[in-house]
Amino acid sequence: MDQNPQIEDLWSRLPVFRVVAATEHLPTAAKILHITPPAISRTIKLLEEELGQPLFRRTGRQLVLNAAGRRLQASLTDAVESLETSLKNLSADPLVGPVRIATIGVLTDYVALPALLSLKETHSLLEPNLLLRSPQDAHDGLVRGLLDVAFYYEALTDERLEINHLGELRAGIYCSKNHPLFKKRKLTQAQILEHPFSVPQTGQNGLVQDGWPVELNRRIGMRITMLSSNLAVCLSGQFLTVLPDVVADRYIQNKELKQLPMDVIEPIPVYGARRKSDGENTASALVLRCITSKLKSLKR
Repeated sequence: MDQNPQIEDLWSRLPVFRVVAATEHLPTAAKILHITPPAISRTIKLLEEELGQPLFRRTGRQLVLNAAGRRLQASLTDAVESLETSLKNLSADPLVGPVRIATIGVLTDYVALPALLSLKETHSLLEPNLLLRSPQDAHDGLVRGLLDVAFYYEALTDERLEINHLGELRAGIYCSKNHPLFKKRKLTQAQILEHPFSVPQTGQNGLVQDGWPVELNRRIGMRITMLSSNLAVCLSGQFLTVLPDVVADRYIQNKELKQLPMDVIEPIPVYGARRKSDGENTASALVLRCITSKLKSLKR
């Protein structure tokens, strides 16, 4: 093939070639395509001219594929089958196979995990991969295609990603029944601040990720990365801790924790992100929607 045919012209003639190649008979092809035999002959002739070689051996109205014609027919069949498979997959359930989700802190066990377990009940072939990632690592993973969805507490920006504020997690200052403040009925802010806190690590913005106001000083007794560890430290009675209310609920009901009367913690914002190029009817969009719904359903 020593010519450079226009792709648009080739595509317009290939459907005719496909029918003629299957029937190898002009009248039959004409009935299928609802066009006249001379129009089919002209189309095939133009296709052969564009490709620079014949595709059929002609005997009257009979057209028999030659070697080049058979190669083109095989390639066209493969392309059609591939397209049909793609179209079928697009209309099928997108919640099939692995989906990689980065979460952090309370989002993992109290929001993402319950939502994904619910999805698994109706989409058994879904394979969620829950990964703990810092905001920056999650951001980089999304951009590089190593993650599908990410949740974090900081409003990062990137034109390649769709990043939305999904809601908030409310939090308070808690102590356990083993802490000296547990049985105190009337407490002032000054009395509370006399005691050391166990706090999370600082985030990418340089702030401690528990909503504590930067203008208010407190004593730091320990720094913890995992939320579960910070809960355990609080339950020990050695330190005060800022905990999301959803985490403390069960322990409040069991009278193991007490929320202290110091309303200085702003709600913790939650952000969700995915690639803009992924589209709407995809696993990333549906998983993000499900986890967002779970977040909004939290009562506290």
